[in-house]
Amino acid sequence: MAFKNRRFPHLLPESILIWERWLSRHADEFDRFDYDVRVGDGRDPGPDFDDNIRQDGLDLSKRRIDAVGFTPNSITVIEITPLADLKCLGQILAYPILYKQTFQTTLPIKTLIVAGHIGTDMMPAIREHHIPYNLV
Repeated sequence: MAFKNRRFPHLLPESILIWERWLSRHADEFDRFDYDVRVGDGRDPGPDFDDNIRQDGLDLSKRRIDAVGFTPNSITVIEITPLADLKCLGQILAYPILYKQTFQTTLPIKTLIVAGHIGTDMMPAIREHHIPYNLV
């Protein structure tokens, strides 16, 4: 039986546990959250496909932000993961740029990693880029 996650789309069970723990302590710092936020252009499968198939291909291939938190004065792009590794670091650096490009917001965009652990050799890069993180 496949795992169904309706509350936090595309989060895996271990990430959901981390996120729920974090929410229990920090949810009131935000007005609301959006989940599975699609950003970027996606990849067009090409003119050999019908328009509806092309649109589905574009939509399904867009990057997906785990969570976006909103306050009246800012937007926070949140990456939720059991292990903050190199992939996570790349996502948290790229997603704010793609979010701004996709939604044309003028609000400041912040970032946050919510993780169970920080991967080996990741702290120097996290510090260098001033990326906020919470370990749960």
